Amino acid sequence: MAGSEHCVAVALLDTRKERRTALQDMLATLGHEATGYGNPADLLVAFCIGQRFDLLLLTLDDPAMQESMAEVCKKLCMPTLLVVDNNDWPQLPPPGAEETPWDDIICFEAGHTRVHELGWRIQALLHRRTVPSRAPRRAGETTWGDYRFIPDSTTVLHRGREIRLSPLELAFALELFRNVGRVLSRDWLLDALWPNRRRLESQRTVDVCATKVRKKLALSNENGFVLRAIYGQGYQLVAVSMSGGPPRQSP
Repeated sequence: MAGSEHCVAVALLDTRKERRTALQDMLATLGHEATGYGNPADLLVAFCIGQRFDLLLLTLDDPAMQESMAEVCKKLCMPTLLVVDNNDWPQLPPPGAEETPWDDIICFEAGHTRVHELGWRIQALLHRRTVPSRAPRRAGETTWGDYRFIPDSTTVLHRGREIRLSPLELAFALELFRNVGRVLSRDWLLDALWPNRRRLESQRTVDVCATKVRKKLALSNENGFVLRAIYGQGYQLVAVSMSGGPPRQSP
C-alpha cells in the first residue's frame, strides 16, 4: 500500500472507462475515496445535489468540457489535476502563454504511471490550498480568515482569487466583517452606508447589495463565513469554525 496522509474525496471525470478504472484503482491503493464520472453532466448533478470533493481529476478528451469543469471547480475552491496521455502534450498551451484552468498536470500511461507520484501530486495540491500565502501584507490590510481586504482598493483577495467589488459592496462587506456575529439592522446599515437615500428605495438597495456580496465573496460554510438574512431585522455575518475556534482577524 502506498498510503496517504489522509483520505481524500476525489471526483474523477474521464470518458474512457478503461483509464477511469485504472485511476480509480490507483486512488484506492492510496487510500482515497474516488468517484468516477463518464461525462460532465453526471458530475454537475452531483454538485447540484450537494456532493462535495476535495479534488478533481479530469482528462483532455474534450478541451471545452475540461475548461468549463475546471472553472466550476474554481468557483468551488476545489483544486484540479489534469491527466494527460503522451499524445496530449501538443494540445496544451506553452508555459506562460495563458492562465490555465487546471492547477497541475500528471501524465498517465497504462502500466507506467507510479502510484506514489499520483499520491504526491495530490497531497502537494491540497497543501498549496491549505497553507496561507506568505506574500507580504501591505500596510493597512485587514484579514478575516482567508479574506484579505486591500487598502485604497475595492479588491478582496481570497485564496489566490482577486474579487472586484463596487465601492458600496466593499463598504457593506467591511461593515459585515467588522461586526462578525452581530445582527446589523437595515436601518443601521442605511444610516452607515446610504444616509442620503430615500428609505423605500434604500431598503431594496440593502437587499440587492447583500445578495451581490454573498455571491461575489462566496460566503458559505466551506469558506468559513455565512451571511444570514434575519427576518424583519437585517443581516448577520456568522463565522463558521473549521477547527474548533472562530477565524481570527489580523489587523
